[in-house]
Amino acid sequence: MTTGNREDYLINILRLTEKKPVAKTTELAALMKVSAASVSEMLNTLSEEKMVSYQKYRGVSLTPKGKECAMHLHKKHHIMEDFLINVLETDAEAAHEEACKMEHVISDESASKMCQMMGPKEACDTCNDTCAVKNKKDMITLTSMDHTLSGTISHLKCDNPAQLRKLISMGFVPGKTVKKDRGSQNGPCIVRIGDTNVALDSALMDVIFVDTK
Repeated sequence: MTTGNREDYLINILRLTEKKPVAKTTELAALMKVSAASVSEMLNTLSEEKMVSYQKYRGVSLTPKGKECAMHLHKKHHIMEDFLINVLETDAEAAHEEACKMEHVISDESASKMCQMMGPKEACDTCNDTCAVKNKKDMITLTSMDHTLSGTISHLKCDNPAQLRKLISMGFVPGKTVKKDRGSQNGPCIVRIGDTNVALDSALMDVIFVDTK
């Protein structure tokens, strides 16, 4: 298990070696704003732990073990940064700084739930090994769910931050059980979530995906 400081080194080596095989210690020192001596000391430690391949004066690269750790951390960072920007409407620079602090302590389960609140992204593999959304083709929207059934919220899928915040504030988060009433033909539908009844219009129900199995 790596500490936060070790993880910072791993993810920064990952960033520096995206387009080249090795990173120079001077580049790493400049990026992390630490001394070259501190970098060398940590790289020796990570090398002993089989997390990096390090040769003095030649540079450093991640081992498969180190890359796996760095990629997992990077994915959690990406999820949190997206959540802060797209759901909480945090400034991009501040969101990046906050995600850098939180990525070391947030659990996989919490990161997964944040990802589910934003909904799976078809063109992005960021959450493939973190997000718990499975078999998306079997999920239905709350609008489509028959009133005789109850279901568990799988995820939310919405491009409107205000709608997402509204639903989350009302308790519509992954894992919660929901059941809907017949409702009126033209008005909102009464949805029971936990011990609470909430009136939702079709626009909001359309973004709530439910597993009825």
